[in-house]
Parts: sequence; C-alpha cells; structure tokens
Amino acid sequence: MLKPNEHDHIYRHAYVPEHLIEYVTAVSSAKPYYFQDYLCYFHRNHLIFIGYPLADNPAEISRVYSAACERFNPHSIMLVAGDLSGLPEGNEIQPADRYYRLNLPVKSLNPDVAYMVRRAERELKIKVGRFGSEHKKIIKDFIGRQDLSAAQVHIFKRVPTYMKRSKTAHLLEARQSGRLVAFSIVDMGSARYAFYQFNFRAAKMAVPGASDFLFNEMVRLAQTEGKQAINLGLGVHPGIRRFKEKWGGQAFLEHRSVLIQRKQTIDIGQLSRKL
Repeated sequence: MLKPNEHDHIYRHAYVPEHLIEYVTAVSSAKPYYFQDYLCYFHRNHLIFIGYPLADNPAEISRVYSAACERFNPHSIMLVAGDLSGLPEGNEIQPADRYYRLNLPVKSLNPDVAYMVRRAERELKIKVGRFGSEHKKIIKDFIGRQDLSAAQVHIFKRVPTYMKRSKTAHLLEARQSGRLVAFSIVDMGSARYAFYQFNFRAAKMAVPGASDFLFNEMVRLAQTEGKQAINLGLGVHPGIRRFKEKWGGQAFLEHRSVLIQRKQTIDIGQLSRKL
C-alpha cells in the first residue's frame, strides 16, 4: 500500500490517468504500490504495471518490471507504457494509441468552437453536480447503444464507484430547464494536470454544442486551479481525435497496453512455511 509521502509524490508528478489512484482502484479493485519510480496495482495474482515513470531520472523500466514480478509473483500482468522495447511480449489489449494534451492557459478559441459554446450557452446551464441516478441512467443508455468492448463496458459500469471514492473528480453537468442533457467528469488529482475522464450525453435530449460548452467549463476550472495542462485522454477513433484537436489538443505521449501470461515461480521460503 501507499505511504502518505508516496501519495504526495504521485500527486506532484502524475500526468496520465493511470496515475489517478482512486480511478484505477475503482476499476480494478487492486491495491496501489509505488515501486522504484513506477506505480503498479496488484489484485488476485494479477499485476497492473504502469510504465510511465514518476521521476525525472527514473530507474530503467525493464529492471523495475523484473523486480516487480519477483516481488508480486503474478500469474498475469497488464503492462501499460509508451514504449515496450526491451519488455516481454504479450497480447495487445487495445490498438496502439496516443494521449492528447491541451496546454493551459487557452488564450483564444477557434471561431467555430466559440460559436458552438455560445450556441449551447443560450439553452443550457452548467454547474458542478453530484453523481446520482440521472447520471447512472445516461451511462446505462450509452452502454446499450454503443458497440463497446467488454473492458470499456466494465470501466463505464465502475464510474459510480470511482465518483464515490474520488476526492479530486469533479462532475460538470449541463441542464436544460432542469433536465440533465450531458455531463463530464474531470479529475484534478495532479499538481500540474487536470484529466478529461468522461463525457456522456442523453440520447433523447441532444443540444448542439453541449460537449463544447462543458469542455469550455472544464478548461476554465482547470485554469482557476492553476493547472498547466489537461490530459485529454486517448485518441480512440477519428471522431474523438477531431474533437480534441479542434480545441487545440496535441498528441504528446504514446500508449501501448499488453497482457502477459506467465508461469508463477515457487517461493521456497513461503512453501516451507506452509509445510
């Protein structure tokens, strides 16, 4: 488990969503460990190794990975990193992608984006809300009408748990005459970064520009809290990439994820104690 000084260190250096403890633990049910400049999570013989270092001059990733395997002796490993060179091969969990970043402050908006924000502003009101049954219903409807992987469905279903646990996640909701039209979740769990985690829209209450209006409010909130940038998440597909790029987001970090199955080694000391 993490010590208080390790929590502080992670907060000061976090720059990818996998560094958000409450988010990953809510999704995976795993316990977090800070291990030689890297963060990892362990649950039921499964290790999640986050290969994005939390130090300016980090230890060699392949060496730390080997040390983590020796310590936890996992049956399986999900390895997430920007570069998998020199690391064991595994089955790709998802296609290679890139994280997008929006540097702050945003000095001016693209005219088309500014128009969509103004258009939505005429119909919607935005406030910081509390996650509840309305938000759960929108997520459930979203899952039902999208072609999603099992992993994506699992993550979306765990959003309520994430919101309950997190002290740094903010819920921004857009309402029209009191009715929930769309909402975004932004996490402020880093000294330098805000994280654009989720955006959901009600299927039967589409208001043009709602997502842009929420995005603009997220930018304002992040700037108010003194963040240097927003990690906008992965590109995922062309539509999402276009949305992030029109706001000025730029790809800044490679993302690869693989699942590695390994044979568990025998700990002679542990075996002798059982005998």
